[in-house]
Amino acid sequence: MATTPRAWPNNAREARDRSAELAADGLRALTPLLSDQFTRDEEIRRIGRAVNALQNILRFLEREGAQTRPV
Repeated sequence: MATTPRAWPNNAREARDRSAELAADGLRALTPLLSDQFTRDEEIRRIGRAVNALQNILRFLEREGAQTRPV
């Protein structure tokens, strides 16, 4: 039986939810690159979108206290 998740404080809930949305956006940008053919410009645009999403995820989580190593 799964444990019921605890309620998050509002600021941590926002960081969690926005991070999840950004992760989904990054996946939507990268997943088609595995099977479809794109122009070089489109590939670069999609990779840039995913990198931006990952950077924002990191910032949201760090703002809530996540301990990370500098990249």
